[in-house]
Amino acid sequence: MIRTNPKLLTIIDNWLQNRPEEIGHRSFTAGERLVFQDEQIRFVYIMQSGLAKCFITEENGRDYILEFFGEGEIMGELELITGKGSLSNVAAITDLTTFRVRAAFFTAELAGNRELAQLIMEQLAIRLEQTAMRASYQQIYPLEYNLLKLLYLSSEQELQLSKRDIADYLAISIRSLNRALKELRNRNIINPDSYNAIISREQLAQVLQEFDRLI
Repeated sequence: MIRTNPKLLTIIDNWLQNRPEEIGHRSFTAGERLVFQDEQIRFVYIMQSGLAKCFITEENGRDYILEFFGEGEIMGELELITGKGSLSNVAAITDLTTFRVRAAFFTAELAGNRELAQLIMEQLAIRLEQTAMRASYQQIYPLEYNLLKLLYLSSEQELQLSKRDIADYLAISIRSLNRALKELRNRNIINPDSYNAIISREQLAQVLQEFDRLI
């Protein structure tokens, strides 16, 4: 759920030693945007610490969260490959720090550094695979299952999400989320005063397996 890429930080360490003029540092506070949708990319950002969310804002103003970024995740590489403006927004969930790499330098490295090119291709393939899997279970399973799965994954990674972020990740309205929360509270699965699970992760996994048997 939270994507990380520690291998990329090894490459950054090498750049810091050999091409320090191409690498900068930039800190962001919670809620601040790193990347704006449709803007032209001048820098590639690589997460050093903290947590960010990547999301698309639709024409009706609704946001749809694509993924969460953790340590080592990269932002802006896809746009440099396609030559188009940014597909999405990226905003800090927590205070975070990043490495900021000049776009021209990164593009040159991508063309000449086989290790970097392989790493980026692997990452894009993983993103495609995970996006397809997520789309499939959101279509096949009921909302309660998708919400429970999100709670299960977030508890594994100790990720605290706001109600708005949960709704945006599941691509539903707050009203639909509230109905699903009410159903799960009636089953004594989540806290009556919040949306935190009150059963263990093992019990939560068993509930998810029950949904699997019904499909």
